[in-house]
Amino acid sequence: MNKSDKKWLTAHFGSQVLFDEPMSRHTTFGIGGPADAMITVKTDREITGLITWANDGGHALMILGAGSNLLVRDGGIRGLVLKLANGFESIEQCPQASPSGGADVKAGAGVLVWQLGRYALEHGLAGLNFALGIPGTVGGALRMNAGAWGACMADITSSMSLLNRNGVIVTIGKEQLLFSYRGLELEEGSIILRGEFQLRRADRKALRRDALQIQKKRKSLQPFSLPSAGSIFRNPPGEVSAGELIDKAGLKGLCKGGAEVSTKHANFIVNKGHAKASDVLALMGQIRETVFDQFGVRLEPEVIIVG
Repeated sequence: MNKSDKKWLTAHFGSQVLFDEPMSRHTTFGIGGPADAMITVKTDREITGLITWANDGGHALMILGAGSNLLVRDGGIRGLVLKLANGFESIEQCPQASPSGGADVKAGAGVLVWQLGRYALEHGLAGLNFALGIPGTVGGALRMNAGAWGACMADITSSMSLLNRNGVIVTIGKEQLLFSYRGLELEEGSIILRGEFQLRRADRKALRRDALQIQKKRKSLQPFSLPSAGSIFRNPPGEVSAGELIDKAGLKGLCKGGAEVSTKHANFIVNKGHAKASDVLALMGQIRETVFDQFGVRLEPEVIIVG
């Protein structure tokens, strides 16, 4: 990024742009080298203008949510990192009646998933309790089709608003959304701006009981005392999960530098302090090799690796 690029960004975004910003400050792993520029965008107009400028200048660009499910390499990110704020952090019920008799709720891509889950809980709306303990933003959860306890974002999503690579905002209906296990197929360069979710009305007390059980179970199974990115590998086809395979391979507690396979949940790698991305990648490589040698299963990363 040259001086002219930095001058343009500073003129248009002022304090909303940070240059050479360490990504370790913005990921749940606490790992990652510097991004050339990180820009906080607050409105449709800002993001549309920035995308047009980036495309014209050939600048690479990525969206940053809450920094979960993300591993940034030690060399950092060349190009622009966008963070959605303000106008992308609202939740509202749609005024029109839902065909299901429930309620349609619209949320910006910058809304934290647990905030959307709590909103649904407080308004007596079922369908989002699974999301209460999921880290990350609505945009990231949609992009990864995040899920837990047998439910996922695809189950409740009725439409979403996207900014396409030409800088045009479009709305995609449910019938056009191509969700898969931990994924969503989108046109290259598309950015999720908002999602609309079809929820069911339910008894609030029953919803709270269910939510407490889910949160209690999550806390008992997953490590929260140390930084992590969440699940490292996708569950392979079949009945045995990635965590079970890693555990059976005897890899719990295995360390590389400051990174460790969690002793609480084998499909989590935790940052024990000053871990580097290279430590995590080395650990992932050893896990994949050992699991394949012992069980003939190739584990595929769920965590997104960038840089």
